[in-house]
Amino acid sequence: MLHKPLIKIKLIYFIYIFSSIFLVNNLHGQCAGSNNSITICDKELDAANQTFNLFNQLAGTPESGGVWKSDNPQNQTALDTATGIVNLWKINRFGVHSFIYTNSNCNESAIITINLGGYPGEDNINGGANACSTNSSVDLYTFLDNNLTDLNADINGEWEETPTTPKGFLSGQFFNAQAAEEGTYSFTYTVESVDNCLPKFATVLLEVHRAPESGTPENIIICKTEDFSLYTNVNLFDQLTEEDNDGIWEDIDGTNQISDAFDSTINIQEIYNTFGPGDYKYDYTVFQTHGVCVEKTSTVIISIPEIKGQFEVNKQCIKNPILIEILYTNSNNDKITYDLEYEITNANTNNLVYSGTITSITNDPNDVLLEKTSIELPSGAINETGRYKITASKISNVNGVICNSLEILENEFVIYNTETSIPESCFNGTDALITISNLIDDNGEQSNNSYNINYVIEDYINNSSKIVENQAISFSDGTAILPVDISVFPDNAIDYNLTIVNPTENGFECIDFDFSAALIPEDIQLDFIIDDDCSATEIKAVIDAPTLHNGTYTIDYIVSEVDNSNIISKNTIIITGGIAKYDIDISNLTAGNYKVILESVQDDVNTCRTEFEFKKTAFFSIKGHPDAPSLDANQSFCLNSTNAPKISDIVVSSGENLIWYEDNTTLISLDIATLLIDGEDYFVSSSNTANGCESEQRSSVVVKINKPSLITSSNTSPAFCAIDNVSIANLDAVAKEGNILWYDSLTGGNLLNTTTVLENGKNYFAVESIDGCEFNTRLQFNVNITSLTKPTYTGSNSLCSLDNLSLFDFQKNINADINSNLIWYDSLQGGFEINNSEKIQENVNYYVASISSTSNCESERLLISVGLSECNPENYGFYIPDGFSPNGDSINDLYFIPNIELFYPNYSIEIFNRYGQSIFTGNKSKPSWDGKNNKSGNSATSGVYFYILNYNKDNIKPIQGRIYLSK
Repeated sequence: MLHKPLIKIKLIYFIYIFSSIFLVNNLHGQCAGSNNSITICDKELDAANQTFNLFNQLAGTPESGGVWKSDNPQNQTALDTATGIVNLWKINRFGVHSFIYTNSNCNESAIITINLGGYPGEDNINGGANACSTNSSVDLYTFLDNNLTDLNADINGEWEETPTTPKGFLSGQFFNAQAAEEGTYSFTYTVESVDNCLPKFATVLLEVHRAPESGTPENIIICKTEDFSLYTNVNLFDQLTEEDNDGIWEDIDGTNQISDAFDSTINIQEIYNTFGPGDYKYDYTVFQTHGVCVEKTSTVIISIPEIKGQFEVNKQCIKNPILIEILYTNSNNDKITYDLEYEITNANTNNLVYSGTITSITNDPNDVLLEKTSIELPSGAINETGRYKITASKISNVNGVICNSLEILENEFVIYNTETSIPESCFNGTDALITISNLIDDNGEQSNNSYNINYVIEDYINNSSKIVENQAISFSDGTAILPVDISVFPDNAIDYNLTIVNPTENGFECIDFDFSAALIPEDIQLDFIIDDDCSATEIKAVIDAPTLHNGTYTIDYIVSEVDNSNIISKNTIIITGGIAKYDIDISNLTAGNYKVILESVQDDVNTCRTEFEFKKTAFFSIKGHPDAPSLDANQSFCLNSTNAPKISDIVVSSGENLIWYEDNTTLISLDIATLLIDGEDYFVSSSNTANGCESEQRSSVVVKINKPSLITSSNTSPAFCAIDNVSIANLDAVAKEGNILWYDSLTGGNLLNTTTVLENGKNYFAVESIDGCEFNTRLQFNVNITSLTKPTYTGSNSLCSLDNLSLFDFQKNINADINSNLIWYDSLQGGFEINNSEKIQENVNYYVASISSTSNCESERLLISVGLSECNPENYGFYIPDGFSPNGDSINDLYFIPNIELFYPNYSIEIFNRYGQSIFTGNKSKPSWDGKNNKSGNSATSGVYFYILNYNKDNIKPIQGRIYLSK
């Protein structure tokens, strides 16, 4: 009989196959290739099936560049849609699988159909399949394994029991091991045939292992009033049922009752004696026999319940009702009733202070009103500050307690009676000083601790208050002083209340103090504003008078001279307070020194006031500033001696009682022995000893400290040439920063100008001078000057250029000093040197000088200029050509008379054709005829032409001739 899932899968495959056949009939193409079908039976045997190339399976002539797609979305993860590579190992469903190739170049598609044989995985019959008997859903697929991580068994096969395995426990791929219980079970997994691929099978042999059983526990409850001697040898196994006996016990709460893995006996009496009431747990664990199961644990609880109370008393003030509470520990949440007798004793002296009895006390953890018990002591039960202890002296008539036991634990508490006082009623400044005393610590002793407190100060009269936070206060023997700022309240406030709001323990909460206090009133403040003490033009009397509610101020201001008691002016005002400025008239005062007095007398009534009369005196002057000193604003000093210049060396032309400063605003003066600093400016004022006034302005001077140095030179024995006409300015002398002065002797002597012409063999002396401050040593220069005679020329100045003469030809006619050479230049001064091989040109100036072969000095230059037109034609073969050939071959293309300009520099020539027409006119500037008519520009034809030559010299007559032009 075929299972329904398999029928469904086969139906899906049928649909795929039908779809593929439909597509085959409708897809025709060339660039996508054509359809093909292939059967692969044993895909698991060939790893190459992980990269199976679909493109290579296409029939026809497919072209690359298309896109692959699977007709089943489950296969998409196994397919590379770009390359057509498919991983058949990732397709874990046997059957028919189609892949469509679409090439957009021709909008055609082809299908590759793969008949993929099944893979059931490998047999698991050698103990690899295990399950625990508690597992009701064992997945058999987990046992179909192989050694390849990339290959899994197909999931569309069918599971069934082998004949040796009972049926009824398998549902699909899941086996109910819990129902089947411990044993070995065999199963077969079948993948059906595909095309010509045969079906395949895999066998799983499953071992179901028994789960451990730790049993069902039963707890032990023992009242602490019972006889624990009956429980000294309790075997914990007696508290379990249906447990495996191969487990171990564990002491969870650390009672040390389990000594080893085989111990199961405990002593409950010992547990109680050591640890008291409570719940004590012991775990029994049975371990699995196979790793497929997990260990099992059961817990046995030994419960020793109790109910108890605890007195709870907060720290309280003795003036308040004293409240006591009883808090309960009721582990079973039982409702109980009982009677109580209690005692309160002094914790430090153990003296009984108070005792009381309460009947029918009820505690019910389930009723919020009865969760705890509250007791209020009668007034006066405790009347002293201190530390106390409350104890339950007797508990009777206890009802509702399972174990019939109840105890209430004692507790200690502190009762405060903190005191406050204010010994004085008048205070300077802003604070009233309140004394806090009898503050005790947690031990009931007088406190020596420090605290930060928050308090509220309330003004009763004006109905206002102020909160002060984090006020530090330190106690010694229970006493401390608390400064309370009352200046923030109006002047009429005298009645206050102090309440400390934090901390709410330590006894501060007991302080609620009414007191009276006032600040000693402020005194009137008297002052003057004088625009200039030394040259006053305006004086104001400044009065800051606190308002008097029951009196007045009588204020006088008096102006008089300093030198006598004569009163110049006096005025009186009467006020009750306020801030004011009054102008004091000094407009009629003449130049001089004065004083002004401001006096105040008040008649108010204030118990905290001690002074009633006040006085303020000030001094001022009219036109009391002396004139500023006069001095040269720039002064130089010479640092060329052992005494360095000081402030006292600065020359001041006028001014008395001088005071020197380093700048124009500082009030710190300089000592006159202060050494001067180069480049610094100093400021000076005059002062009047009668009134202490200084000049309004300070005069300034900029100091220059001259520090000349020894002149330096790279050559103190220089050699010069007389032709250079050297002066002192040509000597190599360098000053560091000043000027150079020249003298004709080492000391003393005459001052020389730098234009002084140097003389051979004479000495000169240089010294650096800065603003007339000379260095104390002069540098000596020894001068040597070389002189040469100017050359002379004895030759002719009229020459012929045809002789091809050079400057060297001149030199035989030039006279110069012995041991000197000749040198040629192109100008009288400076210019460029000319080589003596240079050819002589007409009307060019040449300059020649002698140059010493030892000193390289030159003489004055001699001018030589010659003419080169003195040529005799008879001596140089003068002739007139009779023809030329202007045919452009660069040979005899021009007609000219050689060197005629040298013999007859002013000549002219005119050429005519045979018709007598002039066609060319030439001279020294235009000596050559190119065979063209100068007027028309046309080339002359071959033939005979005529010329007329005018010599224009020495009255020589013109001549005529002919020229043959040949092309």
